[in-house]
Order: sequence, then C-alpha cells, then structure tokens
Amino acid sequence: MYQKYFYLLIFLLLIVSVYGISADEPAWILLEKGKAELEKRNITESLDFLLQAVELNPDYPEAEYWIGRVYEAQGQAVLAEEQYRRAIDRSIYLRVPQDRINIEYRLAGLLLNLDTSRKAEALSLLYGIADKEGASNPVTVSLEHSYLDLITTEGIDDLLYLYRDELLFSLKARRILAEESWNEGHYRSSLLQSTRVVLSLLTTSTIRYRSSHPDWRFDIDEEKDRLNPDRDVRYPGNSDGLEDLLNRIYSSDGILSDWLESEGFWPQLYLLSISLYAEGYAKIAESLWHLMVIDNTVTGELTPRPEAGRWGQLSRSQLREPFISVGSISP
Repeated sequence: MYQKYFYLLIFLLLIVSVYGISADEPAWILLEKGKAELEKRNITESLDFLLQAVELNPDYPEAEYWIGRVYEAQGQAVLAEEQYRRAIDRSIYLRVPQDRINIEYRLAGLLLNLDTSRKAEALSLLYGIADKEGASNPVTVSLEHSYLDLITTEGIDDLLYLYRDELLFSLKARRILAEESWNEGHYRSSLLQSTRVVLSLLTTSTIRYRSSHPDWRFDIDEEKDRLNPDRDVRYPGNSDGLEDLLNRIYSSDGILSDWLESEGFWPQLYLLSISLYAEGYAKIAESLWHLMVIDNTVTGELTPRPEAGRWGQLSRSQLREPFISVGSISP
C-alpha cells in the first residue's frame, strides 16, 4: 500500500515540474508566469495563472491589469475595460505607484478604439494624466501661452533659444490630445498641445546631444555667447537653428535619431505646422514645412526629407499649395 502512495506522490511531482503548478507559489510568481504565457500567446494558461494570483491576493491591481490585457488580446473589450477599472480602483496597493498611469493609458487607448461615444471618457483620462504633470497649474498655463506667443510671432528657433521644458510621463497624453484636438477641429488647442510636445522632444534632444558633445552650441554666435555664457542655444538667423541640430543628429547620432523616430517627432512637427497654418500663421507654418524638405536653391526643386517620410511628402505638398485636412492629420 505504501508503494502505491509512493508512486502517486512521484506522479504528482512530475505534474508540478511539467506544468509549473504549485499551491505554495506566491501571487507574484503566478503573476510573472501569467505575463510570460501571454507574451507567448498562450492565452488560456496565462489567464489561469493570473486568476490564481488574484485568488491568493484579492487586492492585487497588477494581476487585475494583466487579466485585462488577456481579455483585450482576446478581443473582449468590455471585460478588459472592467479589469482595467478594477486595477485603477485598487491602485493604492500598487507596488510601484507610477504604474497607475500606465494602466490609465491602456484604458484610454481601449476606449479610443471603441465607438466614438467613449472618446470623451478617454480624453478625460488623458487630461488627468497631463494634470498630474502640472497641465492645469496656473504657472504652467501661463508659461505655455508664452511659448505660443513666441512661436507664432518669431518662430521655432526663437522658442528654442529662450526655453527648455521637458515633459516626462505626460508626453504621450499630450501627443494624443494634440491629434484628437486637430481631428475635432479645435485648432487652437491642437496648436497649444503640439507646441508643448515639440518643445519637450527638442528639449530632450538638446540635453542628450550635448551630453555627448559638451562644446556644442545650437549655432555658434560668438557675440551672443560672450553675452550669455550659460545659454546652450545660439543661432545667427531664422533658418539655421533647428535645421542645424536635426542635421547633426541624423548624421552622427543614431541612438538619438532612433529615439526621435520612436517618439513620433516628424508627425508632431507636421501637426504643429498645420495647426499654425489653420490658426492663421502661414509664414511660421511654412518655415516648419521647409524643415521637412530639402530645398535645392539652384533648381528650386523640393525633395521630401528622407527622415521625415510621408510628413516630408505632405510638407512638400503644403509648400506648393497649402491646405487643411478635416478630421485627420493627413488627407
């Protein structure tokens, strides 16, 4: 009889070793197993592990969130939304409080992909993320209107000459809000948001570029350098500042150029340009379109800048005959 139980025990141990199941495993191990199975597209196995994690720890927002990810992968948007909201409701228990923002981004993205009646909820979440980084703070509001006044009167080089302002976790929210504002025909809001996004991307770019080129100046002007030794932006005219920086980045800093691509710099620059045009700042908009094309001064031919892709092609079209796309950034 004992031999029978011995063989039964061996069998159970084999099951555990093969399938990775153990009643003694802590919830966080089950969570990691669930995430790993989802990455391998093993949906059923992933859900099993995650449900076990929640059963062991009812206040486990990370597991609730990943259950939502499983449902979303299955195309079950209603269940996914419910799980994301459960995770947000339990966010006080998050091991990393910052993860709440990631959950809010996921929920907002889900809602934006549903019917248009859910868009307002999604935008509310995104505005909430922006507010967490001071979007509604009176100081921030005043500063952003200063950015707007400068770019609409002097241009982007003057904006970069005077200001550095880097967004962190709210950059993605601002980027989405800028595009959604344009799609809804709210061009002033689109201009405000896209100005902020582009300034942030270029702020990060200048910081990163200068970290590896400590003697770099935007466009060195010896007289201005002597008067303002702490400034890191120097340019002698209206066309050399940002154009020179982009040429430097794309010719000598592959890591930084890849980062710009990953953050959607060119579509954001294009959105800024058409927002300026829609609000009546045609000359400033034209200066941005010229940044996205190569202008042959001999033949007068305009060639889309390779790095700008389709946004360079659209900029060339804009320079030939400006237009406003309704309901979309591109026609």
